[in-house]
Amino acid sequence: MSISIEIPKKPQPHSKSFFIFRRSVSSKEMIFFLGQLSMMLEVGISLSKAIESIASQIGNSYFGEIMKSMVKDIEEGRQLSDSMRRHPKVFKPVYTNMIKSGETGGFLNKVIDSVIEIQEKSRGIAAQFRTALAYPAVLCALAILVTIFVLLGILPKFMVFFEGKYQILPITTRFMMWLSIFLRSYWWILTLIIPGFIIGVKFYLSSKKGQSHLDWITINIPFFSKISNNIYTGIFLRTMGNMLESGVSLKEALSIAGNTLENYYYRQFIETIQNNIEEGISFSKGFAKNKYIHESVKQMISVGEEVGKLPSVMLKLADFYESEIEHDLKRMTSMIEPLALIFMGGVVWVIVSSIVLPMFKLAGAMS
Repeated sequence: MSISIEIPKKPQPHSKSFFIFRRSVSSKEMIFFLGQLSMMLEVGISLSKAIESIASQIGNSYFGEIMKSMVKDIEEGRQLSDSMRRHPKVFKPVYTNMIKSGETGGFLNKVIDSVIEIQEKSRGIAAQFRTALAYPAVLCALAILVTIFVLLGILPKFMVFFEGKYQILPITTRFMMWLSIFLRSYWWILTLIIPGFIIGVKFYLSSKKGQSHLDWITINIPFFSKISNNIYTGIFLRTMGNMLESGVSLKEALSIAGNTLENYYYRQFIETIQNNIEEGISFSKGFAKNKYIHESVKQMISVGEEVGKLPSVMLKLADFYESEIEHDLKRMTSMIEPLALIFMGGVVWVIVSSIVLPMFKLAGAMS
């Protein structure tokens, strides 16, 4: 059964001056490319002609040059997957491997449709996640900016009135005065410490040990772990279901699906399933060893394997997980937004209690 897709609208072209600096391809542009390619192959247009035609429609000149290079590779006798593999920064290895399977099995068009579906689902989840965090992030950033403005622009003017009266000032006022003096006198230290801290964190997270720690936190820390595990499981089931439905063998599908997951512990989980299958253990028994997956999902996978409908069961479960992710993100938003408001209110309270109230107290003492 072929997967029906809606061909995305052509991305809007950008100015040439912008692309002098741009060396990337957005997910929207990739979906447009794959959608157009699938449609053209379906109506019988040759692969090289299809890519050449799409290259003329893409506003991203960087991506256009890559497609022209792919046309040349294909005309020289290379396969599409081999040409894509020469551009790993644009085409992820997992999608290249899926395309390779489609070329080998003779169902390239179907695999391209599967890649489109996976990308659209991933893009949708990312968009939901950004939307959920946008409002709280804006509130927190605004609170930080207001605090800096007060410390550097307003509080120094009031410090003249507070001079010599430190013993009657509240501790919050004295702390903010100290912080204001520190920022105005040693701001240059922060310009060194903050970038250094950011670089250090990035360096640590890029290391194998740091990435392992981050992956463990992602799937074990309360509040975020449920969403993370649902995302990883949903991506895994979606990828596996699409590939098995397209005719890819279970062993090869597991190998490819393992590359779709960035979490170290989930990759180990998939490797365990692969080892179990090589030892003659069924997929469902290996799948059931993941403690983060719902028991009902494990039972459905077992039943699907027994009745020979594993691909369709996986795709239905992927839909279930995606709806769960949407619900969890909405719930997370409903919890984070009040916390952000409380944080903002706390900042306002500290400012008022540190500047306005001491002024009234001093005025009362003088009268």
